[in-house]
Amino acid sequence: MAKVTIVGVGPGSPDYVTPIARRTVQKAHLVIGAQRVLTLFLEDVKGEVLALTAKNVNELFQRAIASAKEGKMVVLLSTGDPGFSGLLGTFLSFPQASEVEIEVIPGISALQVCAARLGMCWDDAVLFSFHKGADNANKAELAEALKKGKNVMLLPDPKAFSPSEIARFLIANGIKGDTSAFVCENLTLNNERITASTLEEIAMTHFSSLCVLAISPQYKRNTKVVNLHVDL
Repeated sequence: MAKVTIVGVGPGSPDYVTPIARRTVQKAHLVIGAQRVLTLFLEDVKGEVLALTAKNVNELFQRAIASAKEGKMVVLLSTGDPGFSGLLGTFLSFPQASEVEIEVIPGISALQVCAARLGMCWDDAVLFSFHKGADNANKAELAEALKKGKNVMLLPDPKAFSPSEIARFLIANGIKGDTSAFVCENLTLNNERITASTLEEIAMTHFSSLCVLAISPQYKRNTKVVNLHVDL
C-alpha cells in the first residue's frame, strides 16, 4: 500500500530536529511543509519541495497521496509533534487519507520543552490546544481542571484565545488571580523568553504568538513578573 510519512520537526531550533527526521527527509522524493519548517532541512532535501500554506492544504494533500501511489517516498513536515496540534489530525481528516498508509515519526513538542524549562513533571498535567479556536465547552473544561487542582499546559490561540484572554476568562470563572502561571515564548529560538507570574498579571500582559501557557494552582509564587532569558 502507498505510504505517506508525517515527520515531527520539533519546536523550531535545528538543534531539536531528531536524526531520524533528517534521515527520512534525505530519502524522500517529495517533501511538503510550511516554509519556516522547510528551512530546517535546506541541506537535507534531495527531492522535490512544496511549501504548504493555509490556502493550498487540500491541493498538496492530494499531490502527496497521488505521488505516494506512484511509488514515491512522500514526507509531510509537522511542527512540534504531529500528534498534538500537529499535521497528523489535519491529514487524517482529509477524505482521501484512508487511501494510503500513514507512518508517523514523532518530534519534540513545545509542551515538552516548556515542562523541561520549568523543571515540571507533566505526566499528571491536563493538556489543551486552542490552535483551532476556543469553544465554550473547551473553555469550561479548562476552568474545571483548575478548580480540581490540576496542573494545566496549553497552546493558546493568539487571535481567539491569547494568554491574557485566557487569564481574564479564568479569573472571571472562579480561578484565583494569584494562581501561578508561566508563559514560555519562542521556545528553543534565540528570542526565547520565560515569564513566571500569576493569572492576574498575565491578564494585563501581551505575549508573542509562539507560546505555551502553564498554570499551576498547587503552589504560589511571588506575584512579581520574572523574565528568565535562556542563552542557547
